[in-house]
Amino acid sequence: MVKKILFFIGFTLCVATLFSGCGRSREKGMGDKELIRINDTSVSIEEFQQISEGQSLEGKMRLLDEKGLRDFLENYVVTRELLYQEAKMKGFEKNPEIKVKLENFRKMTLIDALLEEALKGKTEVSESEIQQYYREHRDHFIEPLEVKIRHVFVTSEPTLKEVFMRLSQKEDFAKLASVYNMDMSRGDGGSLGWIRRGQLAPSFSQFEETAFSLKNKGEISEVVQTGMGYHLIQLEDKRGEVLRPYEKVKEGTRLFLQTKKRQDAYLLYVKELKSKAKIAVNEKLWTEEEKKGSKLKEEKRNEERTMGEKPKNESSKK
Repeated sequence: MVKKILFFIGFTLCVATLFSGCGRSREKGMGDKELIRINDTSVSIEEFQQISEGQSLEGKMRLLDEKGLRDFLENYVVTRELLYQEAKMKGFEKNPEIKVKLENFRKMTLIDALLEEALKGKTEVSESEIQQYYREHRDHFIEPLEVKIRHVFVTSEPTLKEVFMRLSQKEDFAKLASVYNMDMSRGDGGSLGWIRRGQLAPSFSQFEETAFSLKNKGEISEVVQTGMGYHLIQLEDKRGEVLRPYEKVKEGTRLFLQTKKRQDAYLLYVKELKSKAKIAVNEKLWTEEEKKGSKLKEEKRNEERTMGEKPKNESSKK
């Protein structure tokens, strides 16, 4: 919010300075609201502001001084307009494929605007709703108090790929750790013993989170990258259970409920639209399309089957 306020103040001051004629005087014959003219196309101060508002927050922050704003005007707005004019001159807007893309983009833009209006206010989640979900779904927030783990720890991607290859061949995790590990755990097959939440340094927070996310004994994690290298974690055992505190999960639960509410509201809105609409399917044409799809799938299966048989045939010839 502070960034947005700063941007608004800085942007307003910069535009005022730019528009008042900083660096260059206004060309004769230009209108009061005409900021720049590119060939025969004018860009007003209001259009310039709209283009600026459409930038990402990071992009907007670059517009907080006159130099950044001027650079944006000359190297983005002017360049964009010149490229657009050139594309029109070369007749790209008449290209059938581009017409379809433009129409699809127009439709999606209108749909986004419609849904923004239709779903407004329907995704808000109250504190009491979050608390209720927390009470009724406590099993979602229970995690092991301690986990016993091993890890394979390497420092290069080629070595990591080699480990993956050997794991895919069902080689023992502890054995691989004793061969590849780059730390003291190598002598004990990568064993790190029992660990509790919060026991590891902050730089290993992702490592810890991944270790506690493992559910079944023997389960191996995805790759975890730390400042030291690459880790694969295997769960050996877990003991005890703890309910994650409400304050720790509140914001994540809020986001989950907001997403769910939006999805539910969207599905209900579409259902209502369908109930009011007249929808007819040409079943004959649809059946023909289905047959085409089935035929293509069968041809693809036959092709894959043939490709799979080639090595056998070649070896039998030998």
